[in-house]
Amino acid sequence: MVVMIDKIKSHLGLKLFILLTVVIVLSVVPLTYVAVRAINNYGQDAAELNEMQIRSQAISYLRQIASEQADRYQAVFDRIAVSAGLLGSQASVIYSNLTMYSFSSVADSRFHLLPQNGIWADSIEDPAVTLYWGAAELSANIKTELSALSHMRPLFTRVLAENPEALASHSISVSGIGVYCTEDSKGRAAVLNLPPVSQFDLRNGEPMTIFTKSEDNSPGVRWTNIYRDDVIDGLMLTASAPIYDDKGVFRGITGIDVPLDSVIGEILYSGKSRWSDDIALFSFLLDRSGRVIAVPEHYYPLLGISVDNSELINSSDRLDTTLADSEKKDVRELARNLQGQQSYFSKLNHETESYLIATHRMGKSDWVLGVVARENDMLFSVRESAIALESTIRSIQLRSVIIALLTASIAIAIVFVRVRYLVFPLKTLAAATERVAGGDLTVRCPVTTSDEVGLLADSFNTMVGRLQLAKDQQKRYAETLEFEVERRNIELIGKKGELEETIELLDNEVERRQIISEALNTSQQKYYDTLEASMAGVYIIEEGLFTYVNSSMADMFRSTREELIGSHPDDMVCEDDRPLVAENTRLRLQGHNVLPYTIHWIRKDGTTFYGEVWGKIAVWQKRQVMVGTINDVSSIKLKEELLKVQDQRLQKSLDEKEVLLREIYHRTKNNMLMVISLLDLQVQDIEDEQVRTLFLETENRIRAMALVHEKLYQSQNLSEIDLGSYLQEITESLLATMVVGNRIKLLSSFEFVPINIDYAVPLGLVINEIVTNAVKHAFPGKRSGSICLSIKKSQDDEIVLVVGDDGVGLPEDIDVQNSTSFGMRIIITSLVTMQLKGILTVNRENGTRYLIRFPEPKTTKRI
Repeated sequence: MVVMIDKIKSHLGLKLFILLTVVIVLSVVPLTYVAVRAINNYGQDAAELNEMQIRSQAISYLRQIASEQADRYQAVFDRIAVSAGLLGSQASVIYSNLTMYSFSSVADSRFHLLPQNGIWADSIEDPAVTLYWGAAELSANIKTELSALSHMRPLFTRVLAENPEALASHSISVSGIGVYCTEDSKGRAAVLNLPPVSQFDLRNGEPMTIFTKSEDNSPGVRWTNIYRDDVIDGLMLTASAPIYDDKGVFRGITGIDVPLDSVIGEILYSGKSRWSDDIALFSFLLDRSGRVIAVPEHYYPLLGISVDNSELINSSDRLDTTLADSEKKDVRELARNLQGQQSYFSKLNHETESYLIATHRMGKSDWVLGVVARENDMLFSVRESAIALESTIRSIQLRSVIIALLTASIAIAIVFVRVRYLVFPLKTLAAATERVAGGDLTVRCPVTTSDEVGLLADSFNTMVGRLQLAKDQQKRYAETLEFEVERRNIELIGKKGELEETIELLDNEVERRQIISEALNTSQQKYYDTLEASMAGVYIIEEGLFTYVNSSMADMFRSTREELIGSHPDDMVCEDDRPLVAENTRLRLQGHNVLPYTIHWIRKDGTTFYGEVWGKIAVWQKRQVMVGTINDVSSIKLKEELLKVQDQRLQKSLDEKEVLLREIYHRTKNNMLMVISLLDLQVQDIEDEQVRTLFLETENRIRAMALVHEKLYQSQNLSEIDLGSYLQEITESLLATMVVGNRIKLLSSFEFVPINIDYAVPLGLVINEIVTNAVKHAFPGKRSGSICLSIKKSQDDEIVLVVGDDGVGLPEDIDVQNSTSFGMRIIITSLVTMQLKGILTVNRENGTRYLIRFPEPKTTKRI
């Protein structure tokens, strides 16, 4: 027995064998576990079957929710799109006949220039605010367009009433006219504070660009991307329709602005959807290309997307985020699978939870509505069933566990005692090993048992002693080697410095010589290329002979360079021009600057041509040479001769036309005088004094026009006459025929103002009417007085014409601007306003004085 105990103490294998025997005896514990596990598996199978049934029902319900809400949103978007199309159709009708609609403006808008941005705007009090930013001034065409577009205002208001989700209805034209209709006073006020056109032009952003930058010219309604609105602080969608006139020209767009808050607010701003609190966690909306329209900001991390709304400033800034850009692989896979699918179901994992996603595609807009729910929320009833089943199984398992605990307690006590006895030496050896691994070679293992662990400890101590000895030897060798390496490094560094200095000097010398050589070659080549590229003939004459000619000169003389080099220049000059060449050569040799001159040259084949010669004395290789050029100017000489012939023909034609025009003016004047004579004959047979007066006034008007043609006939250039002389002669003629004696005098003061027939005729008629009225009404009862006539130019390039009298004055009840009198209508409407583009002002103090201002006419030549 004693021998057996000693054997056990000296063999670790025997100790472990005894320990394993004890463990086998205690195998009752695994058997108990197997029984408990079997019961637990039965409960799990039942729970999984129940979970499958509930999951299938929940997924079906989630799909139904997505389908119903997609249909509801589609109905709203369809209604808005129909209204936008109606606006576009009505605007197209108006642009097809702008003139007709401009005559009957719906609203009398008065525009004023906004100082903060330089935009024209009308009143902010109306729901519809009209802006113009296309130019600094309101032209006549723009005013016509503004008047016609006022017919759109009732329709803008009606569209807002029929679409309560819309914030505003609007239109933007290519010419820079914008109409913005909204019931929101804050929105109307914000319209007036748009940025200047230099910073942002509404015509350069959506919705305009979805038509102007598209090759599709169909008139259908289009939706913009999500953008930051220029008027309100919020994200916006716009349904836009194009405007085409009757010629198919794109004139602008109409649109309805729909804030995301009003249509899909329940998606953007609620953690759970209002219509599915029991199942859905949140919803999202995508467009046909997968771009995000609406996702609750709280759930951006779940979908792996990020959106910085602060970057959306103007309407040109677009929300351009898609699920395909997600950081998550399963979300990107979802985006690919949604393409072309009417409805789709998927599962998404985020952090420690799983989410179920059901999507449905809208019919017309092709947008995708998605509904997301937590998988745990959907399977809540599954957990309740599992809890009940678990309670039943737990009671069975409890009994088995009590027995297992009793058995395990006994086994643990035995194992604890045995392991402590067996493991303690091993722990001591392990601690010593860790200290050696850390570099402490002075440690020794104190285990002195006679078993395998004791033998291992003795071997360990021997090994550590040898390692300590080897380490000391290695340290001494390393110190010696380090000293030798440092000495050799110092020598090598010195040699390396000397070598680098030598190489650097050689490199600098080679580089300097290479640069000099390349510069010399380049200079020579450029000089040669320049001479050869010249279109003019270039020559060098030395000692009276050509020593160099370029290719252009050889081509000019229809010869080769070899034939020309060595020849004498006088041999190629016509005999008549040789004295001129000799004289110019002498002047150059004396240092005078001789201008280019033209002489006759003789080619090799005997033909001649005009050549313009230039030359200069220079020094070439320490010798005096003449360098110059020859240009073939034969075509220029021929053109000069042709121009002289054409000038003679044109002058003859102008003389003939001048005679003809004088004859036309003379005959026109005679014809008008003949008409006056015929009217005089007719007046003699008329007894009605009022009719006679009308005939006499007509004669005076014709006489004023005839006088224009007489003045033109007498003028030098046949196109302009002196305005002062012309009007004075008309006034004197009227006073001579209508006033007996000298009771009415003419006081005239005028500058010389040349004027053409387009201005002379209407001005003559105006003076005729004013003077006639003054003679008839300003001096009743043979009262004496004077008529003044003044003409001068203002500093604003305007002509100021003043005509008046010191008579009784014009009655206050006569409105010159709105008079129904034929004469006044001639003065105001036909002549001053329309033909002269001028302004008429009437002064009633001390008689009547008419002041007419009109732009100075541009001088035109009729011949």
